[in-house]
Amino acid sequence: MEWKDFWHSLLDKQKLRQKVAEMDEVDRVKNHSVFTEEICHCIYTDYEQLKQELKITENDIWDILGQFQGVHLHTSRIKSVDSLIEKVINKRHEWLADDKSKYAQINAGNYRDIISDLIGLRLIINYRGHWLDLHEEILGKFPIDKKCIYEKDKLLPHPSLGSIQAELPKVYYAEGDDIRQYVEMGLIPKKHKMNYRSIHYTVSFHNVYIEIQVRTIYDEAWSDCDHSYVYKKDENKSHTALEQMSGILAKLTNLSNDIGEQMKDIYDAENIVENKSGGWKTTEDIVDVMDMSIQRMEEIKKDFKQFREKLFVEKG
Repeated sequence: MEWKDFWHSLLDKQKLRQKVAEMDEVDRVKNHSVFTEEICHCIYTDYEQLKQELKITENDIWDILGQFQGVHLHTSRIKSVDSLIEKVINKRHEWLADDKSKYAQINAGNYRDIISDLIGLRLIINYRGHWLDLHEEILGKFPIDKKCIYEKDKLLPHPSLGSIQAELPKVYYAEGDDIRQYVEMGLIPKKHKMNYRSIHYTVSFHNVYIEIQVRTIYDEAWSDCDHSYVYKKDENKSHTALEQMSGILAKLTNLSNDIGEQMKDIYDAENIVENKSGGWKTTEDIVDVMDMSIQRMEEIKKDFKQFREKLFVEKG
């Protein structure tokens, strides 16, 4: 597709014309010589040439990650040019007032060192408990550079040799999640207002920044549903209702994660055993955990009932 066709199609499809117009006005006031479309056009041209190199890098890193144990499913993608240009526009618009921001200064010469997910990898695990082993394997191949100071939202430069964590790993969590283990292991906690749960590693590999996401099959299912019907879908007339339903589903997802983890622990310890009366003999800890799960189910049921109370059928 020719640039002009691509550009106008993207602006219309993603409703970006207003943002571009606002940035153009600011650029005029500041007497900038280069405007958003030209910046994006240069990035577009460079990225079309870069994608083949990224494919080689993607294959090389999978040769490493494919050896990791405990991964239920893995996926990867090279960022599409549509997604890249959309991100450049949104980030430049968000930070345009701050001339010192890396996003305000983004261009074809530096975008590779600013956008940290040109390659994105996702490792799906069955249980949260598998995370720690996987975490140690990731750090074994992509270590934290002890010689460097990690600064907030600033990527480390690519090393001359080897691969590193370009920033400290982050854990995205929702209200009510127990994140003590992640904090103890040095992860940066990021509470997510939309209930997103995932662990993110940004690594430098072959002079490319790559994002590695780790989450459970339950969190992946919720994320896929939310991304399909809620995330960046606020033009849908049912968006507010879908957003609330996604919040309920997030709580159910968290409970499912915990029940799955409990099943694994019970299997390993064999600490629920049938007795002669047909009941199950167990420990006080198991009973306490089950009682807590029931309480959480009641809270979710209450949320669902409150949602239901808002519904009515409009007559005629």
